[in-house]
Amino acid sequence: MENRQQDFKFIVDAMLGRLAAWLRLVGYDALYDTDIHDDELLEIAANENRVLLTSDLDLFRRTKDSSVRGMLVRGGVAEEVARVFKQYDITPIVIPSRARCSKCNGELVEFAETDKERIRGLVFDQTFDSYNEFWLCEDCDSVYFQGGYWDNILKFMDTVRELMSSIELNNE
Repeated sequence: MENRQQDFKFIVDAMLGRLAAWLRLVGYDALYDTDIHDDELLEIAANENRVLLTSDLDLFRRTKDSSVRGMLVRGGVAEEVARVFKQYDITPIVIPSRARCSKCNGELVEFAETDKERIRGLVFDQTFDSYNEFWLCEDCDSVYFQGGYWDNILKFMDTVRELMSSIELNNE
């Protein structure tokens, strides 16, 4: 399996924020805003050719009556992520150079040791001194690096991979 970021763009309803973040971390464009109402979600999905991911059965049913591709997503976070990844053939691997900002969906720019000075002041001094690779979202100035949380990301992706192997998709 290989991620095909160019194949799908998503729009995610207000109840699935963590799913949006995981889609972004594996490199997918996942629009998410808690202030977007159902009619707007459908309109944006149609206009931008995005797949609408929702936990709202009524909204999902509305996708069936429109030109919008949609998926009803329910369960715990790991199960939600596994179902979507399986449905859209997404590999559960986070590669920082392909990731998008988990906070705002912006594209990340890599800063290696030779040019990391640009992110000084955006991270703690100890972090700046301890790491040599950083990824910056130029839209919101969030900085990413493979710190202590990285093991948790890898473990979660392992959990998603295991769940994907046991999930049977049901496209209501």
